[in-house]
Amino acid sequence: MQSLGRVFLPQYLHERMQVDRYPILRFIRDEAIPLMKPGVKVLDAGSGRLPEQTLRAEILATGAELHTLDFCAGEGVDFVGDVSAMPFGDECYDIVLSTQVLEHVKDPAGVCAEMARVLKPGGHLFLTTPQSSPIHNEPWNFFNFTHYGLELLFQNAGLSVVKKDPQGGHFALLAFMLHWTVRVFERKKMSPLLKVPLMLASKFLFGFVTKIILLWLDSWDKEPTNTLGWNFHGQKPKVE
Repeated sequence: MQSLGRVFLPQYLHERMQVDRYPILRFIRDEAIPLMKPGVKVLDAGSGRLPEQTLRAEILATGAELHTLDFCAGEGVDFVGDVSAMPFGDECYDIVLSTQVLEHVKDPAGVCAEMARVLKPGGHLFLTTPQSSPIHNEPWNFFNFTHYGLELLFQNAGLSVVKKDPQGGHFALLAFMLHWTVRVFERKKMSPLLKVPLMLASKFLFGFVTKIILLWLDSWDKEPTNTLGWNFHGQKPKVE
């Protein structure tokens, strides 16, 4: 069943209502894209295929050189490979993006070290990952992370933490979990006469009405620890 927001809301408002995606898009737009320009090499590590590369056009519009790497071949994937052993030499990228990938790898510490390896001195890693996420993309969903754990991973990879942002607060997390009700009904075996009304009602109630209220309340949560996840900006030391 198609998203009601995609049908009835303007694109910008529909994007804002995606509580699990909007903080990530805003983070990359505010922190990473301003650093991109002609001559800058960017790697999207674990990019997914073309439909999943939401910010591809905005990145290319900067004039930066974008390379994408994913475990699965497909449209929009430049290199097929594992983020734990990428087919690139040392110190060849100015910026590495890793959005919602780290939870799907078996060796997060090794992957962070690998991303640091391909960064040039002074290069930037922009990494996002969940802290409180339902199991998804089974069976390739191994970890959730606190900001303490991510700080440790960055430190061990030789990266300094420039910035860390929560992906919303308690009420944004609550909005996401309530909207997950739609998926519960979607997976449930029941008569269409019951399933369709339940899904439509939950989409309207949890995907729109309560979400607007909860997003407003979320603006009050100034130091969230109960969050959907974390957005980290790390930097490799410059050569003196």
